[in-house]
Amino acid sequence: MQYFSTGADTTGVHCLTEYKVESLLRRIKKTSAGSDNLPAWVFRSCSFELASIVAHILNCSFRTSVIPSSLMTAIVTPVAKVLQPTVMADYRPISVTSILSRLAEKVVINTWLRPALSPSLFLDQYAFKLTGSCTAALVHFTHHASLMLENNKYVRCLAVDFSKAFDSVDHSIHLSKLCYLSIPPALVN
Repeated sequence: MQYFSTGADTTGVHCLTEYKVESLLRRIKKTSAGSDNLPAWVFRSCSFELASIVAHILNCSFRTSVIPSSLMTAIVTPVAKVLQPTVMADYRPISVTSILSRLAEKVVINTWLRPALSPSLFLDQYAFKLTGSCTAALVHFTHHASLMLENNKYVRCLAVDFSKAFDSVDHSIHLSKLCYLSIPPALVN
């Protein structure tokens, strides 16, 4: 099964094939439409007809480091983090991007980002992982604590709240770390 053309262009980015794009479009789950208001069923129902167009748009974007403005637009809804919010910091912004934008993110993550990261980074990670979930983290914790209680009277646990972690991301540090990975520079840009 060939997802990309055999050769990369001068940017080091392999071209996404129509076959792969059609497969991705056909498997889009029922989800919210973005600011373009295109529902998921359109992409699923017309996957064959849209594959070449979407492949061309994504390939151009990946090669040139230019994202179409329609893919950068989101519908942002503030959702309260606390029962009675009083200040803006009490809200979490939930962004709904277009389905094509989410598809492009999925391709970048699965094709370039995930393979560039060491699997050992994800051994104790439960978020942003294919097999990760809150349930998996709780099962792991319960199992580990139970094992510890077999030989100890008690188990001490330290819980750290990372609820504001994304508010403090230093983008320049993040970008410099991306540059060390084996990701084509056009995609890092």
